[in-house]
Amino acid sequence: MALALTSVKIVSNSCHCGKALTSLLLPENCIFLGIVRNNQVILASAEPIIWHGDYVLAVALSSASVPLLNFVLNKKHPVLYSAKECFIKNSTI
Repeated sequence: MALALTSVKIVSNSCHCGKALTSLLLPENCIFLGIVRNNQVILASAEPIIWHGDYVLAVALSSASVPLLNFVLNKKHPVLYSAKECFIKNSTI
């Protein structure tokens, strides 16, 4: 089994901005570890809300799952919002 750790920086037009980390659907055999915010790790078990500037940490239990995992975590809205603040809260897109 080849484990692969990935981290994705959340940008202001991310589809995940404002959502609970544990509410995101990941590909099979992938799990969240947590997020890094302001040089501190917040574990997934704390059910943190994702904000722009956060780094989401996840593990794929197979290296073949990494491209799909990165694709899911990098999902963005087609419109760029403010670089300083995320206005998207609980979006259904």
